[in-house]
Amino acid sequence: MLGLAGTFLTLMPVFSKIFDAVTNVIMGRIIDRTRTRQGKARPWIFISGVLIAITGILLYTVPRASYQVQIIWVIVSYNLFFAFAFTIYNMSHALMVPLSTRNTKQRDTLALLTSTGTSMIPGLLVTIVMPLMIRAFGVGSDAQGTWITMMSVLSVLAIPATLLEYYFTKERVTEDSMEAEGENQKETVAFSRQLKACFTDPYWLIVMGFTVVYQVFNYLSTNGMIYYCNWVLGNSVDSGAGMQVLVNMIGQAPLGLGIVILWPLVHKFGKRRVMQVGFLIGAAGSLVVLLNPGNMAIVLGGLAIKSIGALPTYVMAAQLAEALDHIEWKNSFRADGFSASVYSIILTVAAGVGQSIILGGINAFGYIAPNSVTEIIEQPAAMQSFFNWCFVGIPMVGYVIGSLLMIPFDVEKKMPRISADITARHRAEAEARGEVYYSAEEKAAMEQEQQEQIAEAKRIEELKARCARKGLNFEEEEARYQAKLAAKQAKKDKKEKKEKKAE
Repeated sequence: MLGLAGTFLTLMPVFSKIFDAVTNVIMGRIIDRTRTRQGKARPWIFISGVLIAITGILLYTVPRASYQVQIIWVIVSYNLFFAFAFTIYNMSHALMVPLSTRNTKQRDTLALLTSTGTSMIPGLLVTIVMPLMIRAFGVGSDAQGTWITMMSVLSVLAIPATLLEYYFTKERVTEDSMEAEGENQKETVAFSRQLKACFTDPYWLIVMGFTVVYQVFNYLSTNGMIYYCNWVLGNSVDSGAGMQVLVNMIGQAPLGLGIVILWPLVHKFGKRRVMQVGFLIGAAGSLVVLLNPGNMAIVLGGLAIKSIGALPTYVMAAQLAEALDHIEWKNSFRADGFSASVYSIILTVAAGVGQSIILGGINAFGYIAPNSVTEIIEQPAAMQSFFNWCFVGIPMVGYVIGSLLMIPFDVEKKMPRISADITARHRAEAEARGEVYYSAEEKAAMEQEQQEQIAEAKRIEELKARCARKGLNFEEEEARYQAKLAAKQAKKDKKEKKEKKAE
């Protein structure tokens, strides 16, 4: 029976990935069929927080029972978390940038902010916090209670985090499409039509193709880093934990400045050029580390360069949004749910491929497993070389491929025409039904104007109260405020004029 249980544990990741892929497709169709005043993705973000909290706690609170019961618990809780709760959140979250606005500059900003959070926070937990916790609490039955408490707290934090995303986002593109369709048109586009539309769109194929490449080498780099720090930079699990903290704090520090560095470059040169040059910089930094695997100073410098080159991946969500708009422009329907399904499947398959590569290399090159975290081991040269290639070698090749894939991705310069055509089409459809149509951008402008009017009325009210309280002349204080405001606006106009002239 124990042998059968061991077989189940060995095969569990494979079956889980297959199950996850199926649930991704189902969830994509559910999102496409969801029609609420809150949108089609936001309601599922709202629901996912509680599901992640519950399933996350179940994942770590394995009962003290027989071995077979524990195996069943792990299999069920693992799939409830990754193939159910996390799938619901991940697919809904992935659509928020494409569905929030059609304004390309706003999308770029949203993509940068979103990617910074989803890259930096998990990376901080996995590569800095977790090694420190291992060194502080250890592993095994003695530390079980501490780990359950820590992971339960992290799981529960999903509830306020998802609520914040739900309440402070809005699906303007979804509202725009639903308004254009009218109340009588509620049929979901057939799966086969979405499949054909996506797989015949060059920009969609480029985005998904690069996502495949990036996710595979990112998985290898992230997970290979543990082995790299343990057995290339260090010679034990204990020394490797300290190396991991140092590698991530110094080698990836530029990622924390992503928005500050990347936004002005994207604004001036465009996403495609920035990504092409950035990926080549990432490849160069990877090459530096690849050729100097044992030199800590050079490794940290190379990783810093590599990190700068990785910054353009922060705008991938904006590129997916442009590809989805191009599909809508060509086919008169959107393929959001289907695309989210494919994207999520890519993440799942890439993780499986990356895991297989690492496990295959460990088996092939003679990995020596330590008996304790402090045991000093000299891994075979072939094993160290494999870890080096997983950490930076394969990512170097991936960056070069990514730079080449960006050459034909010229949809960004077509976006003004695409957005104008889609808006004109929706306006014509609404007017044909005798309805007044406002585009997503027009609605946003109207809402902004309304909010500004409310804020201005509140400012005047507060100023009058302050003048009455301090015996000041309201007209003089208002004139002084308006003068400062005019000077500030003139400075802003001058700066914008200078930027347009430079373009």
